[in-house]
Amino acid sequence: MKWLPPLAVLLAGVVASMAAPTLRAKDDKDDVKKLEGNWVATGWTQGGQALPGEVLESIKWTVKGDKYTFAMGEDTEEGTMKIDQGKKPATVDLAITSGRDKGQDQVGIYKIDGDTITFCFNRPGAKDRPADFTSTEDNGHILLTVKRVKKDD
Repeated sequence: MKWLPPLAVLLAGVVASMAAPTLRAKDDKDDVKKLEGNWVATGWTQGGQALPGEVLESIKWTVKGDKYTFAMGEDTEEGTMKIDQGKKPATVDLAITSGRDKGQDQVGIYKIDGDTITFCFNRPGAKDRPADFTSTEDNGHILLTVKRVKKDD
């Protein structure tokens, strides 16, 4: 009967390792639910330059499940979104399926603070993911802040 405790430890390890992916998927679904809805831009800096207010006001971001729609003025982009909230910072990958950058991927990071989300993206097609939430002339990143549209807005 001396083999029972090591076997129990081994089985516990196997069960724990099998549960971890399920937990990871559940956690990502939590953030997907937090991202769902209609959003308006409250800030946009690209390459260290802030977007003019009238253009900023035209930005709309909508998420339903893993699908998103991004509109800026007359331009619209659609695609799918994959997130990993287990990374630090949490990551977001966009697969652009329509619009000016159709067929390209866009990598970024995000953080959620209540009804506000801050994204930092590299340019479409670039492979290097931003490491922090900065947009400078050197890195060319897009720093986007969106706020949830309330039902009565």
